[in-house]
Amino acid sequence: MRSATQSESQEPRQGGPPRGGWVYGSFNGNADEGMRTLQRKKHVSRTASFGSPMVRRRTNSDTKDLAEFSSQSASGKFSMLEFSMMYYRQNIDRYEALQSGSRGLQDSIKMIEHLKLSSIKKKIFHRDAENNKERRESWSWREQAEAIKWTKVPIENSLLKLPEDRMSQDAVECFKSILMFMGDMEMPEPITELDCVFKILKACHQYPELRDEIYCQLTKQTTNNKSIDSNGCLRGWRLLGLLCCWFSCSDILKPFLLTYLQQNASDPSRAYHSAASTCLLAIRKTLKHGGRRNIPSSEEILAITGGKLSKRQTVLIPGSDAGITVNITPYTLVKETLEEICTKLGVISQAEMEEYAMFALYNTGSSNCVRLKREEYVMDMITQMRLDQVTCSLLFERICWYYQIHYDVITTECTNMMYQQATQLYLDGWLITIPEAGSKIPVRLKEDILQIAALMWRIGENDDSALEVHTCEDFVPDIVLSANILTPDQIFQGMNKSLTHFDQMSSTELDFKIDVLDILRRWPMFGAAFYRVKCESEPKLGGECIIAINRAGIHFLHRKTQRCILSYPFIEIISTRKVFTDTIEGLDVKVGNNRIQKVIRIETHQTYDIIYVIGQYIKAVNTSVKLSV
Repeated sequence: MRSATQSESQEPRQGGPPRGGWVYGSFNGNADEGMRTLQRKKHVSRTASFGSPMVRRRTNSDTKDLAEFSSQSASGKFSMLEFSMMYYRQNIDRYEALQSGSRGLQDSIKMIEHLKLSSIKKKIFHRDAENNKERRESWSWREQAEAIKWTKVPIENSLLKLPEDRMSQDAVECFKSILMFMGDMEMPEPITELDCVFKILKACHQYPELRDEIYCQLTKQTTNNKSIDSNGCLRGWRLLGLLCCWFSCSDILKPFLLTYLQQNASDPSRAYHSAASTCLLAIRKTLKHGGRRNIPSSEEILAITGGKLSKRQTVLIPGSDAGITVNITPYTLVKETLEEICTKLGVISQAEMEEYAMFALYNTGSSNCVRLKREEYVMDMITQMRLDQVTCSLLFERICWYYQIHYDVITTECTNMMYQQATQLYLDGWLITIPEAGSKIPVRLKEDILQIAALMWRIGENDDSALEVHTCEDFVPDIVLSANILTPDQIFQGMNKSLTHFDQMSSTELDFKIDVLDILRRWPMFGAAFYRVKCESEPKLGGECIIAINRAGIHFLHRKTQRCILSYPFIEIISTRKVFTDTIEGLDVKVGNNRIQKVIRIETHQTYDIIYVIGQYIKAVNTSVKLSV
């Protein structure tokens, strides 16, 4: 069976050049080959990550320089030291200056070998005092180390080679903001900490090329931090965590940044391993889902930089006055919140969790109920709500009913929720088909309606002596009376009979709710999602109609009587496709089999919801088929 929908997000590609078409600098041509030659000759020693075993004896100064950075990367692979050697401005400028004096390809190769091999693995250990001048001009471990270590003074140029001078100036200003935020530089009035953060976020938003630069600046300032401000380094890590929630890095920097965060997060002995773990979790989600979309509010920035990552949020649930409370972080996704709620309600199967969704309920506007995508960030919706200055609540509901209800596993709150959803559709009249004129009404339908009415009366803990003819009407759909399925006297008598039978039973309120659900589950339209649409492509439908989607398939109903005109099981649903033109908004549903196929065009403003529900049912059907094989 083919899937009717595609995934709402895709895994970002691994490796390769950045998508934006910009490169902040690299050794090109034979330079890259020279670096690969260097990397192939790495020694297994932690203190000699780059280069082969040394012949000369190391001095105390050399050993100290290497020991300072042995903790950065045990293997030297994807360390920030390695990244700085390949992509930092100072190294690229020096290489280009030396290359400009060469006379050809052979000279370039020799120059690269001289810089990357001789200077790193030999010159650093050279003890001849007569070569001091040459040692100052060549690369050294100390010089490379200082490039990725904390500093208390502003930088003069960007760490990376950026495509425009303006960006380099902005990078310098962002570094000053980092220094002020971390307490390493005096903050002049009227600049505040929020101003520093917003300046960095604005620069990253305006110039995506600056994001790698800011990441490098923050890794630099959180490495070997010796600030006089005792909280300076922690504030730097929190600022890095804030950046990880909103902006991704390039494919070039990604393995180096992830390695840096992994090394700090995996070692509990490190002072900031907890903050590093937060950064690592946030950047992984950002790389996969694209990061937060909306600019954070001042309150959220102050909370994150103050170390308050978790926020308690109440989510409404049908049948519950109090709702359910969940923990929301800046990087919490909707699907994670759904899984947390499902777990609390006793829904533990991953496949069954897919049947639930979360909605945003707005108090204004025509579209006051919007389904949240599973890959959306919860805080993005809350932030957007505050920006729009509207009151909004979160609602949790079951939107697909393919799997059976496991009353022995789910909690009472979950049963109450399903009862509330099912009876709401029932009382609104969606589950009942108006019989044709002159046709006989099924006796089983009348019995079910009377029994449900009596069960609902008993669930409400009403006094049986207060039951009257006019009160009975509140416990049946209006369509029952308008279509003459039952008269008020028949309802009153039938409810009294059922209540007398209930008195002989020792059932609880929860048992009565389960009985109602069991009765409705036998009905053909149980669990369906209903949409009023327009369909001109199918003559039988005659324009306006109702689409009902449940575990049995897609049903096209008459817009007034709700009689089923066309019905297609999911095995006959070939594909769905969104259609947006100047005059039409809707979707095309291709149905049929290997021999006969046709396309039904549906016009609706709920295209995405219809496609999503169809896709979820098809996914459930496919999962069941795989499990049964």
